[in-house]
Amino acid sequence: MKLKLWNVTLIITLFFGCQNEQKLDGNYSMCNNGKYSEIYFKKDSMRVASKNEWVKLSEWRKIEITNNTLYFESFGEWKDNWKAEIKFIDKNKTELHNLITGVKLNLERINKNLNFKNQKEFWEKFRDRQNSGNCK
Repeated sequence: MKLKLWNVTLIITLFFGCQNEQKLDGNYSMCNNGKYSEIYFKKDSMRVASKNEWVKLSEWRKIEITNNTLYFESFGEWKDNWKAEIKFIDKNKTELHNLITGVKLNLERINKNLNFKNQKEFWEKFRDRQNSGNCK
């Protein structure tokens, strides 16, 4: 009886311990055609930061995530609806595949707390992260 209980406990522990529930919440950087940007996810919202004149540091926008598909309105002057597939590549890398244009963006997790309230400090740190990356 003890052996059966041990086996059941071991199987349950392995099953639940191996669950790989990926959460999108967090901060990411991306490089597309030599342009560095950052994207931030928090619960059901996202925002982006870019040196692009139309985007800068956006406000938080609501997003919808169904299974592995993300739906949102683009940032900047032109508002388009986006539909993107999310793929978790490994612990610190996520791929965002725009299903409308076909563009694939590699998102690399930024493991730092960011200060959005102090704009000057935010942009200084943004430049530091941009310069330390390989966005060419």
